[in-house]
Amino acid sequence: MKKITIFLVLVITTASTYSQRGSFEPMGDIENILPVWEQAKIMEKQLRIRQRTVVPQIMERENVDMWLVSWDEYVLYVSLAKGNEEGLVSNRAEALIFYDKDGEGQIKMIEAEAEQISSIVSKLNPSKIAISEEMKEELGAALKKYSSRFVSSEALRTSFLQIRSDEEMSLFQYVARVAHSVIKEVFSNKVIIPDVTTTDEVNWWIRQRYRDLGLLTSDHPTINVQRSKLERPKYTENDEHFRIDIPPRNGYNTIIRRGDIISCDTGIDYLGLGTDTQQNAYVLKKGETNAPEGLRRAFKNTNRLQEIFADEFVNGRPSNDIVNAAIKKAKAEGLRPEIYSHPIPHFLMRYSLNGGFFSGTRYFAGPEMGGEGGEELEPGGGGPVYNNTVYAMELDAETAVPEWGGQDVRLVLEQTIAFTGDKVVFLGGRQTNFYLIK
Repeated sequence: MKKITIFLVLVITTASTYSQRGSFEPMGDIENILPVWEQAKIMEKQLRIRQRTVVPQIMERENVDMWLVSWDEYVLYVSLAKGNEEGLVSNRAEALIFYDKDGEGQIKMIEAEAEQISSIVSKLNPSKIAISEEMKEELGAALKKYSSRFVSSEALRTSFLQIRSDEEMSLFQYVARVAHSVIKEVFSNKVIIPDVTTTDEVNWWIRQRYRDLGLLTSDHPTINVQRSKLERPKYTENDEHFRIDIPPRNGYNTIIRRGDIISCDTGIDYLGLGTDTQQNAYVLKKGETNAPEGLRRAFKNTNRLQEIFADEFVNGRPSNDIVNAAIKKAKAEGLRPEIYSHPIPHFLMRYSLNGGFFSGTRYFAGPEMGGEGGEELEPGGGGPVYNNTVYAMELDAETAVPEWGGQDVRLVLEQTIAFTGDKVVFLGGRQTNFYLIK
């Protein structure tokens, strides 16, 4: 009972600051991760809220009064099926039928076998039926007389999987802070001893910490190092360890030295919500109390790119147009930007009567945002961005650093964000300065 009380207080606290972008101060209570059973019940409650609120919303938006969902639409079906309070799905019908009973947005659901669908559709006589291409092929003969009323269900499918409820937005603040709190531990002398600790040791420390806390993760963490060319001759690692023209990667076990920039790329799955985070630390040289001015300016440049990108989000606007506008504005300000953001992962913990988990239920849904090189994307492409959706805002700006002999530093930040209430919120706050490792 104690853990439940602690969790509810956290949700109320984070919700009160939700509308603000805020400064960065990790506050997740990582010593009070909920037991798995309590997690499952909270996730199921959130799923039911989405079923009750998001389905009518998106059916109205698409002007659809019936939506057919097949078992073959696996993750979507598992998300929409009836379950008990802890996620047990007892019945697996071949199809779920959502319909507007009275034309006033009161959506009902019927579980149906294939042979029942035709009679149900005939009885309800919908004017516009959303259906997948696969289901249309399977039921083509049985529903031939209604074929003129068919529309693609793709927009509904994507929207339900990506749109979150207001309650989940508050939960996401808490989950993001938990993720940030682990990184705060990592980027400290608790974990890193300069000139001793290696990147592989840090990677595995993160993995172990997640396990000890009872947090799930789907990827091995990545620790990346940037080092001044003025410092590299002192050590044995070659330049291949410090390339900035490729994404963060493992495979180079490097000793972390004073004067290095350290970046992490890691995430957790908690309460059905995923995080994907890249943050940065600077290892102080002897006598330093802060990172060199050139590195701090590099950090501010990437922060500025975040702000420019955030300001271009508009409900219903194509993602390519958002990225193009942000890149154009950033270049006009003298930045060297790249944006390669993407939807954030979500996952389900539902299970069947025989005890089997529904596998493959960690998924991404929504438009990609950007690409390599900061080049213009096809206008109008990429898919619309809607309110109450969540993304990994992943981007960087390159900056020449005088203290490093004019060397370019690529400062990558990846931040879990929500677009809600027609604005971008940096969930859990955002990093605006280097962690400093003494």
